[in-house]
Amino acid sequence: MSWRQFVGIADEWDSMVTRLGVTTPFQFSAWADFRCAFGWRTLRLVTDDRKCAAQLLVKSVGPMRIVWGAGAPLGVTSDSLLAGLRETARHEVGGSVTYLRVADHRQFSEASVAVFRDAGFVRPVRLLSTGQTLVRNLSSDYATLAEAYTSNWSRNLRRGQQREVVAEEWTSPDAAQLARLHQNVENLKHSFDAEWRRDEDSMRRLLECFSERLVVVRAIDTHGALLAARAAVVCGTTGFDFLAATAPEGRRCYASNVALDALLTLLATRGITHYDFGGVDETKNKGVYDFKHGAGGNPSSYVGEFEFVSPRIARGAVSKLMTLRPSA
Repeated sequence: MSWRQFVGIADEWDSMVTRLGVTTPFQFSAWADFRCAFGWRTLRLVTDDRKCAAQLLVKSVGPMRIVWGAGAPLGVTSDSLLAGLRETARHEVGGSVTYLRVADHRQFSEASVAVFRDAGFVRPVRLLSTGQTLVRNLSSDYATLAEAYTSNWSRNLRRGQQREVVAEEWTSPDAAQLARLHQNVENLKHSFDAEWRRDEDSMRRLLECFSERLVVVRAIDTHGALLAARAAVVCGTTGFDFLAATAPEGRRCYASNVALDALLTLLATRGITHYDFGGVDETKNKGVYDFKHGAGGNPSSYVGEFEFVSPRIARGAVSKLMTLRPSA
């Protein structure tokens, strides 16, 4: 089975991604459209039978081509298919040196790891994520939904409600306000890099690219001041945690609990059955882990990151260079 460039419109790509079992918003065309403003171009590859696909982002750095596939590939793979993927990508992007890195977000198994290794991929020297996430089941019955909260999380939710924090769907989210919220988080948590999230134009572009796939909730005080916001990208019956930020004053009144509770409730009433909280790091970011776990998230592992460098002699130098985060 060979690979070729996907030919078709964005909606056709997204439909195929959904059919193959999307595991992250980063395989949607909306993400590629968004990232093109940051110097990335899109390479979409699909097998002849369309049972496996990969959206890759490509950036040129001198004679080197960086090829990054967050959430790729999708579908049924084998060592021969993965070897074909790297060779097709190398041929399509050109350049003297090709650095291909993928982050497979499918459920972890030793067999899946072995397939990558048999195809000539290796684990990167420095991983961009832990390969861990938290996933919870949703229920349209609020009592059942709330049962999954830990006692401490529920207590903080009540504290927020007692302080008259109110959460509602933000049908026309303001990019400037969202950017400021993320900038506030970065100012407070020096280990947190808001990257493009703190930029108003980038936030506006993100909202436009994801459009109806994005569900945003905001928490406000009695005067209407923005305290927190949380957003999810929806695909089928799964919601993916995508944006989350809380103002300093919102932290004091548990606005993040109120916002997340409202988002989960809203998604559940719309038929969403699972919520993926995104990558977590229990060691380096325990506070965020505890918050998501307290909201009912159950630990889950995915296959994770692998890289391939051509020519092989360049791997040491290129891998060291790529300890700089390429972002999704």
